[in-house]
Amino acid sequence: MPISVAESRGAMRERRDVQDSAPKDVCDKVLPAISSNAGLMGVIIDHEHRTLLRQSSPTKGILMMPMQMIYHCSIMRSARSFFPSLYLVIAMVVCSLMPFASPTAWADDADDFRLWGNVTARGNFGIIDSDLKRWRWWMEVQPRSRESGKEMDQLLIRPGIGYALTDHSTVWIGYAHVTNYPAVGDEIVENRLWQQYTWSGPTFLGAFTSRTRFEQRWQENGDDTGGRFRQMFKFNWPFWFHPAASFVAWDEMFVHLNTTDWGARQGFDQNRGFAGLGYRWTPQILTEVGYLNQYINTANTDRMNHILSLNLFLDF
Repeated sequence: MPISVAESRGAMRERRDVQDSAPKDVCDKVLPAISSNAGLMGVIIDHEHRTLLRQSSPTKGILMMPMQMIYHCSIMRSARSFFPSLYLVIAMVVCSLMPFASPTAWADDADDFRLWGNVTARGNFGIIDSDLKRWRWWMEVQPRSRESGKEMDQLLIRPGIGYALTDHSTVWIGYAHVTNYPAVGDEIVENRLWQQYTWSGPTFLGAFTSRTRFEQRWQENGDDTGGRFRQMFKFNWPFWFHPAASFVAWDEMFVHLNTTDWGARQGFDQNRGFAGLGYRWTPQILTEVGYLNQYINTANTDRMNHILSLNLFLDF
């Protein structure tokens, strides 16, 4: 049955009364009601984006408050899903650092401000042959400095090849060449083989990545082979008001699998926790900038490094 203008005005007033509170089910009830009057008022409503596409009737004032209501509901929906997830991600990073937060833990620690850079290029071999699309490649270069960026600390070069088992999971194998520059003494070269499994996909927290990596390490100042296990969890949450920008948080734990003659001790090695901002400039270019906390467990004085982490990812 057609609805009169008077009835529509009454309905609008009722919706205006509940606008400020906007309980969870209001959005789902108001939009269909407004749409039912679309023929009378001469409007077209885009349900997917909750926006007014056209209004050809002089009853503009009647629709003003409902459109504000729609906008309010859209913001409320985004906030309800974003902020709890954001708090959970922040809590994850904070909790990862809790074991090291007591005064006793830090009593004998040394700390330093550092600067780490990272350029990672990644892609697949589909450009050569479509049958090779599931085969992936990876090239990573990381210069790292200490003493507030004044001294070179480490240079890491890490290539790898992977195979996509599914659209979300990939297995990798690769090599890493690491040159360490101690504050005292000559540089130390380390060679590594590494294998990893990654899973990435959408969740209610945003984009989630899990990376499990095993390393076999050799240093030129010793003869033993050192095994190390690494586990990383990462969340990437785009901002609803600007999807190209995102909040990024991740944590990675390192565990030595054995003791070596060049200094590795079986057990917990270090923990890294990152929180920062990401921005996708194009489908091929992504940057992530933020604070990286590195806690290193050593035989004598443990270390806490405060790091400005600058990352550039190139996708091909």
